[in-house]
Amino acid sequence: MYPVPNHFMEILFQAGGEWTASSSADWLEVTPDHGSGGRNAVTLKTTAANRTKAERSAVLTIKSGGKQESMTIRQSGDYAIFDEKEYIVDAQGGPLTLTFTSNMDRSNLYVSYQKLGWISWTEPIGETRTDWQGRLKELTISPNPSEEERQTIFVLSTYSRRKELMGLDTAWVRQLGISAP
Repeated sequence: MYPVPNHFMEILFQAGGEWTASSSADWLEVTPDHGSGGRNAVTLKTTAANRTKAERSAVLTIKSGGKQESMTIRQSGDYAIFDEKEYIVDAQGGPLTLTFTSNMDRSNLYVSYQKLGWISWTEPIGETRTDWQGRLKELTISPNPSEEERQTIFVLSTYSRRKELMGLDTAWVRQLGISAP
């Protein structure tokens, strides 16, 4: 499973009668935790980020009719998390730096965002948009001439072992609108 909170996985199984399901770790939630016979599914949800460099594991156990099946669920150890979930900028705009905490090598961390005309990078971009001291390179937010707020989302991502882009965390940049005269 991914090293972030609120990552979900579904496990399908067949039970001969009443069943119960449990996890051996507090960071892995199982719902529902019981049910009746037939085709069933449990949803696994990570409740906490794995903030270590090491992979961790939990055991999912399903019991039914005197039988027990167990499987090991692994959560990778690389993480990158924005320090704030929302950055608010006043209508006048100006410089903004988004900060994050990570244990990842910078060559494995990517930043994506919706390219909008009101946000630009203050300095030329090289290979990465991070200076790797826990912050993105400085952004410049243009003044907002409207009374309406505007916003965009930034995503810290990496590639999984299967070469799939995996979002690790998100942060919103919200700019206030000008006050009505």
